[in-house]
Amino acid sequence: MDGLSLILVSILPPFLLLGLGALARKVNWLKAEADSSLSMVTIRILYPCFIIYHILCTDHLEVTSVSVLTPIFGFLSILIGFALAWMTSRAFRIEPKAAKSFRFCSGIFNYGFIAIPVANSIFGSNIIVRIILFNLGVEIAIWTVGILILTQKKFRFSGIVNPPVISVILALCLQSFGGVRIIPTYLFDVIQMLGQCSIPIGLLLIGGSFYQLMKNFKFSSHYKTETAAVVTRNLLFPLCIMLFILLIPMPVGMEWMNQILIIQAAMPAGIFAVVIVGSYSEDRETAMRSIMSTMVAGVLTVPVWIAIGLRVIN
Repeated sequence: MDGLSLILVSILPPFLLLGLGALARKVNWLKAEADSSLSMVTIRILYPCFIIYHILCTDHLEVTSVSVLTPIFGFLSILIGFALAWMTSRAFRIEPKAAKSFRFCSGIFNYGFIAIPVANSIFGSNIIVRIILFNLGVEIAIWTVGILILTQKKFRFSGIVNPPVISVILALCLQSFGGVRIIPTYLFDVIQMLGQCSIPIGLLLIGGSFYQLMKNFKFSSHYKTETAAVVTRNLLFPLCIMLFILLIPMPVGMEWMNQILIIQAAMPAGIFAVVIVGSYSEDRETAMRSIMSTMVAGVLTVPVWIAIGLRVIN
């Protein structure tokens, strides 16, 4: 029980920030009109600074077999999520038009703004850079395989070349040429300050968006979409990851990957997926149902799966 209490305390801060964002939207402090500009600032300035800061502050980080394998794990984890979402959509007989959005949203976990602070709280700051590299593979999977699943025909290579991906590559290059030592102190201080804002601002925005989506939310017929999403994201995916950790040994020197997999497996669906669905003019209503149901269920399932995962690796 003590272990579960510690996990609950560890995951509480990001969920409190989500709630604060929802409250700010409810009392009209965080207006919907600000979402677009704040999201752009977060994705294009704050989060890249977060990535650059943490990579440059990590000693002895080089492009090795480990740093190459880490994104591959991220890429494959998303493929597993998409495969499970495809099977669940068939089992629940979700209509073909809605199934595309369902498979896309239910297949993606909330890999950044919630996962990073939770992982940092449970495993310490050393895991942050490893998650950043893991998420590089996640981003590539979303903007390649994910877009093909969502649209079945459209694909833009420019989607891969996004600020987080560019930031990882840039930071690794800077690290190989000396890291922090080649950056003026005043500039690095700015990068640090901006980076420290990224997670709180991102969570406030997600909370505000979540509240906005809830206002117009309608359940699907017989709760079919919601049930299928919870089965996929809150049950089957974490179960598959736990079995993987139990049965397949990690490469030597990468035992910490199990910690990343535990955190990511427990996460609900990523709310940013609804933005991507909307930008491709796909079924946004199904996307909201998939994401919201897993977020609500995640309040209970996230600490439980993390507790199970810690027992598995120990």
